[in-house]
Amino acid sequence: MEIRYITPDEAVDFLKVSAASFIWKFDAEVDKAVDVPVMAAFHDGKLIAGVEVFNFRTNYCGNFLNTVVLSGVCSLPEYRRMGGIKEINSKIGNIALENDWTLGFLAPFSISYYEKFGYANLNRMFAIKAPFSNMTHIERNTDVILYDGSQYEEINALHAKCAVRENLLTLRNDKKYFCDTPLENADYTYFRRDKNGVADGYVRFKVNRPDSLTVDELFFLSPEALYGLIGFLRNYDGIVKTLIVKKQYPGSPFACLADRIDGVTYEYNGGSAGRIYDMKKLLESNSYPDEHGFFRILSQDEFTQNQGVFEVEYEHGKANVTHKTSGNYDISLTPPAAARLLLAGEGHTRDTAIYINGLQLNSDNNDLFKAFPYRPTLFFDSDI
Repeated sequence: MEIRYITPDEAVDFLKVSAASFIWKFDAEVDKAVDVPVMAAFHDGKLIAGVEVFNFRTNYCGNFLNTVVLSGVCSLPEYRRMGGIKEINSKIGNIALENDWTLGFLAPFSISYYEKFGYANLNRMFAIKAPFSNMTHIERNTDVILYDGSQYEEINALHAKCAVRENLLTLRNDKKYFCDTPLENADYTYFRRDKNGVADGYVRFKVNRPDSLTVDELFFLSPEALYGLIGFLRNYDGIVKTLIVKKQYPGSPFACLADRIDGVTYEYNGGSAGRIYDMKKLLESNSYPDEHGFFRILSQDEFTQNQGVFEVEYEHGKANVTHKTSGNYDISLTPPAAARLLLAGEGHTRDTAIYINGLQLNSDNNDLFKAFPYRPTLFFDSDI
């Protein structure tokens, strides 16, 4: 089996595989090209499986790490169980260092399937539904500006500031992430500025009369910005009954606000799965306690760069990380367990970590758990 990026003249073949895999209608007049690189598997010269490969820069403890995001994972039904997707994932892991990919993400249709490739479910996101009729304690607000594309630099700079506040959020570098034709698409983005005239929050939403207003993105830098944006959305309470805010996690700022609203319900949105492709770089990028600590991880990974023992000695927020092929260790981690413990921001202790599949404790050292406390964690992007 050959694994490689497709050439432009193979785009139609990939789109046909995607159509057969996802059961959508192939249109020869429209489906002629793909906008991102595609890693594909070929059997006897025939394209049988493929994965779209996106590149992002993702916040991890204030450091923006190069991240590969996989999407559109597909294979021909008659060639499944031949290992095409497995070989593609192995290829991506083996070229991770040369591409400077530290992390990987995808939206899993089956987390048990993607665990085979080292991925773990990291985000458990919810849509929070709140009746507008129970939000009268939030003051209405009209001090907002409709985004029309001319303010792109301002709103993109705001998003970059927000990305530093939650782990795994991505930087953006393209206008496509913000709808600049709100009236034509009924896709509205409003932002507000603080008392100094600096943008400090935005909300992107659609209205489905008479049922609901659905927020796809809500980012802000202060409680004032959050309440100001929700206060603005209250102006729609005469034409819709319910506010729905998607992509929230337990303890998120809006979840805290929603705790004071009667009749709120939570609906699971699904989430994203993540993987570590460069363990040493990730450990070096973590934000550590001021107090001295030392721990050793045995990483049981198929990829050479992640195999072996990682010794971490930290103090004053930084760490020295040494990678060895073998040695004593305090904790053993499979790739999915490593993602859960080091990326998900769940803030595990020894008592809770023992229930993570693929994790084994080998000492009573607590320094690793001190180094990875609870952190607000949210990976998503508009195209994924």
